[in-house]
Amino acid sequence: ALADGLGLAWNFYFFAGLNLAGALLVYFTIQRVRPMHAMMPAASPFSATIAHWRDRRLRAAFGIGFCILFAFIGTFTFVNFVLVRPPLSLGMMDLGLVYLVFLPSVVTTLLAGKAAARLGTRPTIWSALAVAGLGLPLMLAPHLGAVLAGMVLVGIGTFFAQAAATGFVGQAATDNRGIASGTYLACYFCGGLVGTAVLGRLFDAFGWQACVAGVGVALALAALLTFALKR
Repeated sequence: ALADGLGLAWNFYFFAGLNLAGALLVYFTIQRVRPMHAMMPAASPFSATIAHWRDRRLRAAFGIGFCILFAFIGTFTFVNFVLVRPPLSLGMMDLGLVYLVFLPSVVTTLLAGKAAARLGTRPTIWSALAVAGLGLPLMLAPHLGAVLAGMVLVGIGTFFAQAAATGFVGQAATDNRGIASGTYLACYFCGGLVGTAVLGRLFDAFGWQACVAGVGVALALAALLTFALKR
């Protein structure tokens, strides 16, 4: 709405205001929080990281995190170009409203822990990746409703799989769980960086269909890595 009504610069002024408001909130509230007692790792952080990478299950979980954000960022970065060009031709205001597609993901992600506890981590992640995969062909349709439905499914599936994979890392790491979680997040965000670079090349060279195919490959690779997530 800001970009549509006042120009792109006001969008960033608004973000700056949000950041300043967050800084003030932290300043006035953080002093009331009791400090956490630091737990010294048994080994050096470097040794603990190497030990986690030697664990086949954790290594697979790190790879799944990489693939999940690869697919998610790739989808929601380049779908914008599809939404603003014919035949959909959305304006800035409409494009902003499109991202209400994340609301179902916020609700369903809360159920990921219960699903993993009842069904197991592997069936939960496989089911979530399948849901995301079902959304990919819908995003190739020339109709806004189909594209939005595809975005909803990709959002639900990737959010759900991410929550289940994060929980698995916390359970599989018998010690130095903070380092394991940090390593997972590093791989997760690296997946986003690589995803935008690789899929951007595909989008420019071969079009939206090739980009969606690249997302599908990432989801399939995550599904293969899930076989290693045994209890």
